[in-house]
Amino acid sequence: MFPPSITNLLLQEGQRFQINNNFVEALGTGIVCCVASARGGKTSLAYVMLDYVIRYTKRPVILDSFPQKVIDEGVPEHWKGRVFNTPFSQIATVNEPAVWLVDDSGTHYNSRDSMGGGKLLARTAGILSHFGGGMTVIFTTQLLSGVDVSFFRYTNMATIIRYVDSDVLKHERNEWKELVQEGQYQLNRVSSGRCLDYFWSGKDRQLVRVHFPDWLNKKVDPIKADLMSRPMRYHTVEDKERMIKGGSKVVKKSKTDKNKENMTE
Repeated sequence: MFPPSITNLLLQEGQRFQINNNFVEALGTGIVCCVASARGGKTSLAYVMLDYVIRYTKRPVILDSFPQKVIDEGVPEHWKGRVFNTPFSQIATVNEPAVWLVDDSGTHYNSRDSMGGGKLLARTAGILSHFGGGMTVIFTTQLLSGVDVSFFRYTNMATIIRYVDSDVLKHERNEWKELVQEGQYQLNRVSSGRCLDYFWSGKDRQLVRVHFPDWLNKKVDPIKADLMSRPMRYHTVEDKERMIKGGSKVVKKSKTDKNKENMTE
């Protein structure tokens, strides 16, 4: 379903997969970075990757600080018991090779947030391989220039480019702009509009067709689809204000968290 650079990070360390008729062992730790403008399909694509993780590995999945309502009512049935909403700030408490979804990172982990989440990401990037036997972060953002550059310097990385608005692209960092521009060119060769049916894998230099499952289809279940596609809207007003002001969101313990604690003890 995914090109080698992405499969290498989604599978657990040591799992075998095929590249050009040769079997190799997955690294199982690093960053999968997905760049797209608002409503560009980055969160939906992240869910497709997480579905791959749930189906083909034993790795737990953590949706960073997602509202409990989304965990309880939004995720598909075959995800139940495998998905948690531990805040990324508590990464040291997780003792398994988890795959994290850190969503809309340009907002919650801004490069100008000198004391907050941006620095937290930068500090943990180089030691992801040491936590829980090796962790992977699927990291979505509207623009790489909004993220602390240190986050990308110290670990393995696979970059996914989706539709980026031309006015927004003007403000991308020089070291990333060429890659994002190439992605837009390649996407427009095979699609149009927001190009939701393809993504460009920068490391593999490959266009990849995207197949979305029915549980993300608004025509099948509009309530669940909205819970998954816009999870942050289901936070309380208090939590939304805390995130805007740069504070940490406190996630109340749930049955899911208690199960995780029992699993990691």
